[in-house]
Amino acid sequence: MSVYSLVYSSSGTSGAVGEAFAQEIGSILTAARQKNSARGVTGALLATEGRFVQVLEGERDEVTAIFDRISRDSRHGDIEILSSQYSDQPRFKEWSMAFVGDSVELRRHFADAPLAALGRRQTGDAVLDFMLDVVRCPADA
Repeated sequence: MSVYSLVYSSSGTSGAVGEAFAQEIGSILTAARQKNSARGVTGALLATEGRFVQVLEGERDEVTAIFDRISRDSRHGDIEILSSQYSDQPRFKEWSMAFVGDSVELRRHFADAPLAALGRRQTGDAVLDFMLDVVRCPADA
């Protein structure tokens, strides 16, 4: 089975912070989880109040359609595809859309691989591995 994965980063443009940002992300995750499950798409979202990194994986047509919709969403700017590739199996098969928010614990756990590093060109596997590590990072790390 071949799975298509796409990883992108973008800048948040809504200007929402604090509780407003948390509510915005909550509504995005609710919709994404419902729609992704129905489409057989899995992935993960890392969101801070200024940056998004997301992995989408599944059938290429489904992933491309979702990414096209995201690309037209006014809440995203400076969208950059970091990786686009096929793999033998999904890496995020356990999550219709896993979520990791920026936190002190996350920054401490990944001090040697800062979130800002995802803005630089990296191999697709390196970005996917980082995202998988982030998703599996325990809250009390």
